[in-house]
Amino acid sequence: MRNMAQGIFITGTGTEIGKTVIAGGLAAALKQVGTDVGVMKPISTGDTADARFLKHAAQVDDELSLINPIYLRQPLAPSVAARIERTEIDLSRIETAFAELQQRYDFMIVEGVGGIAVPIRDDFLVAQLIKQLSLPILIVATAGLGTLNHTLLTVAFAQQFNIHIAGIVLNGLRSESAGLAEATNPVEIEKLTGVPVIGVVPYEKQLDTPYPDVTFLAEFTNQHIAWRKLGIP
Repeated sequence: MRNMAQGIFITGTGTEIGKTVIAGGLAAALKQVGTDVGVMKPISTGDTADARFLKHAAQVDDELSLINPIYLRQPLAPSVAARIERTEIDLSRIETAFAELQQRYDFMIVEGVGGIAVPIRDDFLVAQLIKQLSLPILIVATAGLGTLNHTLLTVAFAQQFNIHIAGIVLNGLRSESAGLAEATNPVEIEKLTGVPVIGVVPYEKQLDTPYPDVTFLAEFTNQHIAWRKLGIP
């Protein structure tokens, strides 16, 4: 059983929520303070941009097929994409790749595909992958209206699987359009879930690119996410 000092799984309350920027930002920040950090995107659908972003952010030279062992062309839930492509998702490829990366690095950042209830196979959800990897999770949620419902549902689902939730990050805050929801959500989420909100991250155009400046990414993460609260050495 791995503990919080050895890795974390980044999941979200939905897709296109900004998990990759948060995961890559953590990797860049950890690398900056001398942590031997590796990254993994076990499954990607549509393209491999997320895995490439993580590899760039962590400044590692692992082959992309190790960082991202399962790739499906259709931008759909993995179980659906695999069915359309008439292929079977081999979970052992994920286990083998993860074990190899564990040997190479002291700390692993693993980014999920979509949200925690997304089906990888018809009988296997992202939540079950998290359990298999024995990692705590960091939940990435939107900052605005509607995030209370989505975040509470994600927390409840994780708790059903006895997954430890290390923290929550609210992402994509746009100050020009922010209102009462954005101002009150962090406190409400902490109160309703008992899980700490360790960051409220604004949208940053400089990070909306495949290969951002890694120093800027690390400093941006340090500024907006209290990642040391996750128990990372």
